[in-house]
Amino acid sequence: QGIESSIDDISIGLFSGTVSLRNAKGYRDDQQIFNIGLIDIHWRWAPLSEKTIEITRVTLDQLHINIERYTDRTIISGIDIPIDDKKASAEKAEKDNQEDEQSKHWSAALGSVLLTNIDICYLQYEVAQEEASTKPKYLDYCVTLQDMSWQGKISYTPDTTPVDNIDLPLSTSGDFRLNGLTIHDNKLDRTLLASRANTLNGIEISGLNNIHISQLEMNGLSALERDDKQHADTARFDKLSIHGLNLRSLNILTIDDIRISKPGGYLVKDDRDNWEFRSWIPVTNDTPPVKERSQETKGDPSTFQLSVGDIAIDAPDFCYLEKNTVQYYCFTATAINWAGAIKFSTRLHTDGSLVVTRPDIRNYSLDRDLLSLNSLGLTGLKINDIDNLSLDKFNIDNLSALQRSKKDNDTTVSFDKLAINNIKYTNNKLFIDTAELDGLSGKLSKNKDGHWEHDKWLARVETTAPEKPAEKNDKKAEPFLLSLNRANITTENKILFIDDSTTPETTAGLSELDIDLSNLNSDKPDNDSLFKLSAKTTRRSTIDLEGTFRPFADKVSLNADGKLKGLDLRAASPAAKKAIGHIIKSGQLDADLKLRAVDGILDSNIALSLYHFKLKANSKKDADRLDKLFGLPINQSLTLLREKDDSIHLDIPITGDINKPNFDPMDAIIKATTKATTLTLITFYTPYGLVYAGGNALFDLATALNFDPIEFEPGSPALSDKNKESLIALSKLLTEKPEVRLTLCGNTSKKDLFALFPETEKSPTATKSRITLSEQQTIALDKLAKQRQVNSKNYLIDQKDIAHERLILCAPEYNPEKDGLSGVEINI
Repeated sequence: QGIESSIDDISIGLFSGTVSLRNAKGYRDDQQIFNIGLIDIHWRWAPLSEKTIEITRVTLDQLHINIERYTDRTIISGIDIPIDDKKASAEKAEKDNQEDEQSKHWSAALGSVLLTNIDICYLQYEVAQEEASTKPKYLDYCVTLQDMSWQGKISYTPDTTPVDNIDLPLSTSGDFRLNGLTIHDNKLDRTLLASRANTLNGIEISGLNNIHISQLEMNGLSALERDDKQHADTARFDKLSIHGLNLRSLNILTIDDIRISKPGGYLVKDDRDNWEFRSWIPVTNDTPPVKERSQETKGDPSTFQLSVGDIAIDAPDFCYLEKNTVQYYCFTATAINWAGAIKFSTRLHTDGSLVVTRPDIRNYSLDRDLLSLNSLGLTGLKINDIDNLSLDKFNIDNLSALQRSKKDNDTTVSFDKLAINNIKYTNNKLFIDTAELDGLSGKLSKNKDGHWEHDKWLARVETTAPEKPAEKNDKKAEPFLLSLNRANITTENKILFIDDSTTPETTAGLSELDIDLSNLNSDKPDNDSLFKLSAKTTRRSTIDLEGTFRPFADKVSLNADGKLKGLDLRAASPAAKKAIGHIIKSGQLDADLKLRAVDGILDSNIALSLYHFKLKANSKKDADRLDKLFGLPINQSLTLLREKDDSIHLDIPITGDINKPNFDPMDAIIKATTKATTLTLITFYTPYGLVYAGGNALFDLATALNFDPIEFEPGSPALSDKNKESLIALSKLLTEKPEVRLTLCGNTSKKDLFALFPETEKSPTATKSRITLSEQQTIALDKLAKQRQVNSKNYLIDQKDIAHERLILCAPEYNPEKDGLSGVEINI
């Protein structure tokens, strides 16, 4: 076939049982197409009548060949071997089988084997050779091997009567070593598999029903090379060691212990349905789609049994990247250690303990830690099938989650220790004796745009595809049941809320927290569960609440009492500024809480006590907006409700259906404030000349905060006796309500104009509703209005000792209407 070959040396020792071939080379068109550095075979003769051949040693060095496979032929290093007709091959095979059955089988034994410097390339097309140039390659691999050795003995004796349940007349005893293996995919120009060094020691095989390996060790394995320096391969590990591996009857596998060092995996999803590793799977246009096997053909899993002892995993590193949602997570840990036993036959059984040291889940898209722990432990884990689990203790030390910034200690939530004791799970029912959480801290925050800072952890979908409709399942799911004897949460760390969307930012939170829960049982939803809560805020106020509730009932019930003391309301000032256009200049809140709910219907009361509570509007527009929300001028109303000690006391009844999503306690607060203000106006201020319309029950609160005006003689600023009586009544109000401030606004009208300028009344324009004032007239009327309000203020200061800052003057006004006020308008 046009191949020029050469062999440096062939040595045959017929009687000594040796064959040696050195430096065999093949060339075609001056190009080398194969090379064999050395083949060395040693055997021992046995009586030929016993049909036994024993090869004691095989050595193969520097083997370099290329194999091309087509549907019509195979070419091995240029040697063209046509593939026989399938029908003829089948007939020949059947004939050979018949002859084998009539003759005695040969027995064979193999001693040591050494392969070094092996280089084999394999190319396969799924078409005939003539069509190959126009079709894609199915496989194109090159395999290189530094060395492989077998030290021991392999025996095959088919005519030996089976003993000790040997199903196959094969027995083996020895050690195996494989170093420097690389499989390269030429289509992708990447390495499919690379392994540095592997050994199997103490191999003992007595037929396929009894296989034992004392130790399996693999070093430096990597698979499915990637174009990424950080994660250069899809799967890898530095070292894998397995001791005491036994396989019996091909379906009973036991392992004493497993240890794996630096395992890693990198799983990439290119889009909704395609995974990156699929590029390694060879396909052709004629390859039919893989069909899911039916349940009947999947086989019975009960035929396989597995038993594993201790497992130790050092420095794992596994990553997942989903490109269409920009999710890029990696899991790492210092160590994962399992001490105990794991068994699987038809069911999973475990008995032991698991410790995970310093696990960490990091989001590389955000360059932040999703979750980081010092350690996680499961003690006394017993599993008897997936629906029957018990655990003596579950504990987590030093957890932090949802890292907020580059600082390691800046996290959304963290705690020092979580301990859950005596856990049992059976048939969708979870029972927990005690759960204790200590050292909880948190920092929930909103960004300047008003979004929660931790929203960045949500998947951001870049490409969308229509969702597949969910399959209907008429079978009603069994409810999950929870029983918790006692739970406790204690911390002296800060739990903060920060809203950066306000100016300045809103900061509030707790500095201490203690929560006790007991007797939680979803299987008995109508039984009372007990709770007790105490906390201190970062501004030294205290919260205490204690009672019972029924969280699992169809309609929640609650019976609790509590107190809130010394809550500094200034912390809410930035949020109030953003929400209602007002800042809280000062204010402290106490509250007596009586929280009652029966079958979801609230009948609660909050007794509020506000001390030195001051609101200030950013603008008149913001003030009007809040007044409209309450239905009355809020600042004036709060002033009316103040006691002599500058306190405000309100009872806020909270009623309604707690299960309705549109339930809003703010409505109750608004209604209570409005009602209290209305009663105050009617019962207290009416004696002092407060003007209202419609009787004691109905009137417009927005206009009801005006007092009877003080009317003056036209053109005069002097106080009459009647004026003084009105001011004396007002002084009593100011004395009894020390926080009330009055506004005195001087007014003039046409009557004042005609009194000061009589000639104007006789002019032709005097009957008009609008008279254009001259500059002299404007100055005179403005001066008269100012004198009236100043005289009223001075009388209250000089005669009734009212502090001057409680009497506020305003810009004077001229009213051109016929019945306009000539005097001073007074309001709160």
